[in-house]
Amino acid sequence: MKNLLVVLALIGLSGCATKPVSNEQAKDAPAKQIINSDLLTKKDGTGEVIIKRDSGFMGSACMSRVYVDGKEVADLDTAQKVTVYPSTGEHIFSAWPKGICGGGMSEQSGKVTGEKTLMYRIGYGTNGDFGIYPTAF
Repeated sequence: MKNLLVVLALIGLSGCATKPVSNEQAKDAPAKQIINSDLLTKKDGTGEVIIKRDSGFMGSACMSRVYVDGKEVADLDTAQKVTVYPSTGEHIFSAWPKGICGGGMSEQSGKVTGEKTLMYRIGYGTNGDFGIYPTAF
């Protein structure tokens, strides 16, 4: 009976998808979670990219590490964001769950321009798959 309850609990938890948060709802990652601040300052020839972590229970025990072109930038907790200013052009934005949370690295490409802010969200789907996705939220 105990085993059945454990299995049912795990099935129930795996169906808990995370929810996107708006830029206003997401809090800036604190300084202690910033790994590399090189991309955190706007300069000539750069564009703005906001990467934020969904809210919700799934994966909340672990941080998600954010990368730009393979370089570590920050660790995000739930409902946190980091704003980076990479040079204009094509870039790869990646996220990797840290700690005991499942999922491997997920990547998205994006073309950074000086005119439009790119936005990405990091979260878990209803079947527990981890990823970084373009977002309008």
